[in-house]
This record gives sequence, structure tokens and C-alpha cells, in this order.
Amino acid sequence: MPTAFHHASRALASAILLALALLIHLQPPASVHALESARVPRNPYAPPPSARTPTLPTAAATTPSTLLASTPGATPDPLGEWYAVGHRMAQEAMPYYRTFAVAEKDIGKRLTEVLSALGIKADTQLKNTELKLLQQGWDDAAAGRALALTYPPDQDRSIVPPALRGFFRFGKSSPGAGVETLADKAAEWKKAVVKVATGSEKGVEGHGTGFIIGPGLVLTNNHVVDGSTHFAVQLEADNTIYDATLIAKQAVPDVALLRVQLPEDHAVLPIGISAQCRELEEVIMVGYPQFIELSATYVKGSISSTNRVFHDCEVLQLDIRANPGNSGGPVISTEGNVVGILTFGFGAVDPKLAQFTFAIKTDTVIPFLEQHARGQYSRQVE
Repeated sequence: MPTAFHHASRALASAILLALALLIHLQPPASVHALESARVPRNPYAPPPSARTPTLPTAAATTPSTLLASTPGATPDPLGEWYAVGHRMAQEAMPYYRTFAVAEKDIGKRLTEVLSALGIKADTQLKNTELKLLQQGWDDAAAGRALALTYPPDQDRSIVPPALRGFFRFGKSSPGAGVETLADKAAEWKKAVVKVATGSEKGVEGHGTGFIIGPGLVLTNNHVVDGSTHFAVQLEADNTIYDATLIAKQAVPDVALLRVQLPEDHAVLPIGISAQCRELEEVIMVGYPQFIELSATYVKGSISSTNRVFHDCEVLQLDIRANPGNSGGPVISTEGNVVGILTFGFGAVDPKLAQFTFAIKTDTVIPFLEQHARGQYSRQVE
């Protein structure tokens, strides 16, 4: 069985907010299950020890909130992602610092403390060049200066630790790589969807669907895992099967969280804001229907109603046909955020009601994730 544990993830707003809460003496969410800290992956773009630190060009001041990694004038560099990530982290942190009146002279010192709160020990886990670039990007954004460095246009994957990933997308999703179609996006989303096999010492007894939300974390339904003692997940890309451990589950909402050792640099799906959903908006469901031998399939439909309650839980009603095995699968907005988790389809009871399907609103799942995932999951930036 593969043993590599951590994969691609990002410190989205939830993780940064948690870090900031620690630093400005707010009360962070309670923790029940501590997760392993992310180890730093090998840097395939790192220069030899004799190579010099990239020279940062002088940049004029501008409004931080308008800056992107593809900002005109930013110089591509093999290590530019480190600088760009520091820049974006500061952009997201500055509103909180202003709200809590953190002195400008102290903001530069906060980066190391934020990294520590995210499980990254800057003095031992990062190279001097990497930390220097992170700090420079942080300082430039805090001072309102434009992005000076960015990653190369042909960079195909992130080179920063998992907890810092997700600010930028690579490969076909890189800035300037062309317009993505829905099919392009869905192909990427599918990489984060897994088959969840359940059973006992006697073998596999059933299956459902789950999706990767952070390093080693798979979210699915409680009713998928309930009553089972053995769990495994299977990746779509190569059909590799990995043993999984049940971290937590609850009946309302119908969710469960698994921990699994996955390869590094694996895709994740961010938890979206279901309150922003509107009726008739298009959504895509990805799941493993009916037979365990089948690969993942897509179903495209729309939100019929945003105001439904099913089994004491707030749900979205979908104009989507769901089959047994799809339970626990993500319902994804066209922007790539999970806004619902499939929980029940009436088509399994009556074929005439096949397109009468319910998905748990992701907003109702946040307290569960904050308690059991400790912010180590990807979330949509508000």
C-alpha cells in the first residue's frame, strides 16, 4: 500500500483566519482530533545550492485587492510561487489586521507566526531562499506594492507545502493558458472524487462516494459508513485502493470524515458557501453509481429549491437523477466549489421521482469540519 500521506491543499480563508485568531488572541474553534502537520514536499524547481536568490524588481504601489499572479510586469521565476503565495497571504490577512488595529511595524513579523499556526516551522522546514521570498511577498503586499515575481507560465504543479497551496492553479488552469470549458474544469474536479468502499473483515459490503477536502481528508455521508468497521477509498486516476480510518461521523447533517494516506499533490475540492446558491443555477454532481465496478460519472442539472428540509437537515433540492452509490458525492458549482453533498435521491424509491434529489448544504457542515478537521480543509474565499 502506498504510504505517502500529504497532497495538494491550501491555507484558504478558514486556515488563515484560524492562524490570525491565534495571533490576535481570539478564541479558535475547539479541536477534537489533531491532524498530522504537513511535511514539505521535494521542490522540483529548486536551484542548486550555489544558485543565487532571484532579484526582485522594483514595483510601484497599487491596490492589493486587485493583484493576481498574472499581474502585468511580474517577472516569472522558477521560485516565484513562493513570493506570490506570500503576497496573496498578506492580501487576505490585511483586512483582519486592520480590523484589530495591528501596528504596521508588527505586521512583517506576523508571517512566521502565521506559518507556525498552519503547522509549518519556518526555521526547519523551509530553505532560507524560500522563506526570504515568502517574506518579501508578504511585506510587499502589506505595503501595497504590486506583485513583483510570479511562477513560470509552464509550471505544472505547486512547489510550496500543502498547507500553502491552492492560491494558484497550474497546467491548463494557469493564467494565460486559454479559456477553460466546463469539461476542462470537471476533469480536474473529478480527480478529487473517490470511491468509498465499506465492509468488515469478511470483505466489501457496499460503497458510496466521497471527495478530498484537504491533506488526507475525505468527506462522505454518515449513512455510507454507518455500521461498517473497515473502510477504503479508490482513486479514479489509477484505481489504486488505500485503507482509510474513520475520524468522525454524525447523523445530522449526514456526514462522515475519513483519514487516508494519499499521494502528494493530489487534487482537492474547496467547500463552498451554499447560502450564495440561487434557484436555477447550474451544478454538477460527480459520483460512483450503482455498481462498484463502474468509474465515476458526471450528472449536470440545476438547483430546484434552496429552501428544503430533509431528515432535520437543510438541503438543496436538485433537478438531478441520483443512483445508489452516488451518496456522499460532491455537488459542485460552475466555479468549482462544493455547495452540496448528495444525501438522498427519490429515484431509488420511485423512478417517477428520479429527478427529485437532495444535497446537504455545505454551510451546515462547517461546524462539523471545524471540530474534526481543525481548519485543514479547503474553503471558498468569500
